[in-house]
Amino acid sequence: MAIFTGKTVAEAIQNGLRTLKLSRHEVEINLIESPKKGFLGLHRREAQVEVKAILPQHTGGALLHPDLAEEVNVQQHQKEATEGFGGVEEAPTEDESEEATDDQQISPAEIHRREVANQQKLNQVAEMAGYYLGDILDGMQLPVETTVTVDRRTVTIELATDQPAKVIGRHGMTINALQSMGQTFMNLHGVAKVTVVLDTNDYRKKRETVLIGVAKKAATEVIASGTAVYLDPMPANERKQVHQILAENKFVRTYSHGRDPRRSVVVAPASELS
Repeated sequence: MAIFTGKTVAEAIQNGLRTLKLSRHEVEINLIESPKKGFLGLHRREAQVEVKAILPQHTGGALLHPDLAEEVNVQQHQKEATEGFGGVEEAPTEDESEEATDDQQISPAEIHRREVANQQKLNQVAEMAGYYLGDILDGMQLPVETTVTVDRRTVTIELATDQPAKVIGRHGMTINALQSMGQTFMNLHGVAKVTVVLDTNDYRKKRETVLIGVAKKAATEVIASGTAVYLDPMPANERKQVHQILAENKFVRTYSHGRDPRRSVVVAPASELS
């Protein structure tokens, strides 16, 4: 078991990747111990992570023969294309199970094993993302305590701090940028198809109240003028909220426009074609 240490979880991971000469998508990372600051410098402990190559052909730093390296890359791309989030095979849907032949059918026990493995992977990477964001804020001299909650495909990371205004930033720019970094962290560690939500001091709940007002005001303007209204750019979770708020308004329709981080919601007359 290859254990690597660092002042932060991110630094320990980088030390492991540098030593093994591997990239993030070529390894499996397990958090062994979180860093401890100690008291007055006493009993300080560094972060410890286990870094394991997920490609059995890899020699742990030695150069591969070009032909073998190409074969490994092809196999990895095929693996990524057929597996679910977290590098673990997704359990097949009920329809897919019914379509399989007797020889190909997967037992309920195997389906359960995959579901458990997927959930364990999601929980592990979510915890790592919490430490990662905590390290970033610590570097910004905004120490926080992170609490990670996983509910189906949503990862909520609560940031407890005595400086919530600075963590949130002007118009939520700081917390939304950190949220995007958390989403990217999950993706880089092989956990896609999940939504990361950062919150502090009930900011998201307060923001939801603001979004309700913004959405209803935009709808009123669209109905009165007959022209579309483009809302300010917002993160995916807020766009989803706006879509849901106006979903039952039969006079308008909503759709997203642009690319992240400048992607926004458009509120248009129900009869208008996109």
